[in-house]
Amino acid sequence: MDQLLYRVLPQTLLLLFGALLGIWGILVRRADLGLEKAAVRIGWIGAACLLAWLVAVTALQRQLPMLSPGQLAFFLGSLVWLGQCYAQRHVDQRLFAVLPLVGVAGLMAFGLAMGLRPGEVPTKSLLSAGAAVHVTMSLAGVALLLGCGVYASGHVILDWHIRRRRFDAWFQRLPSLGDLDRLRRLTLVTGWALVTASLLSALVWTRVRPSAEPTVISHLHPMVLLAVILAVLVVADRQRWLSAHRLAVGCVVMSGLVLALLTVSVVEIFAGRFA
Repeated sequence: MDQLLYRVLPQTLLLLFGALLGIWGILVRRADLGLEKAAVRIGWIGAACLLAWLVAVTALQRQLPMLSPGQLAFFLGSLVWLGQCYAQRHVDQRLFAVLPLVGVAGLMAFGLAMGLRPGEVPTKSLLSAGAAVHVTMSLAGVALLLGCGVYASGHVILDWHIRRRRFDAWFQRLPSLGDLDRLRRLTLVTGWALVTASLLSALVWTRVRPSAEPTVISHLHPMVLLAVILAVLVVADRQRWLSAHRLAVGCVVMSGLVLALLTVSVVEIFAGRFA
């Protein structure tokens, strides 16, 4: 069972998403509505397979796949794709599916290279239910906020094309500025809500289990700063304090900050600082 869940199925999933990336690569070169619809269906099948893998691994090790850097990378890749499917239900993203796919395939490949079998856990706090809730909401928020950065980048690129009157094939097969704004707003607000809920869960965790505080406290201040930045962006969007272009640029910068924070947090935990 270990071999199946930690090697065979993840490798199969990587092949599935690699093939899906190849299909979208073909669609980048030539438009084919039938092939595009098939790619969307395969993406939904991939999402269902990822959910099944998450459930099976969680049942086997009695904790979500968050006990090693490899597991966290694969978990984040899964959440990125589930977030992509969540956004796809609201707006057809067409060629923008390529960018999340590249990230998902990269995270899966990194996870497999690092190894998915849980080794020695650097801190026993990772085995608690509180850690599962906190990490899951944090990673889900990160996945959506990275998506927000992608859609904001799309807004900047499309706006650049419009200003220079470059209406090429890429321009015609990407979502409109209005759709990109809807996707950016959807992922920003949902990601902010998840990060805020994750921060609150960490505060509750430190109250319920004071022994877990050293593990959480190093992430608390950066998470507060991130939640404040996200809240400012959400309010600025709702109150129209900034133009759509400036909001998009702000979301791109924010997604870079999120990625840096995630990297530092993972390195801190698995470098053995809290062992």
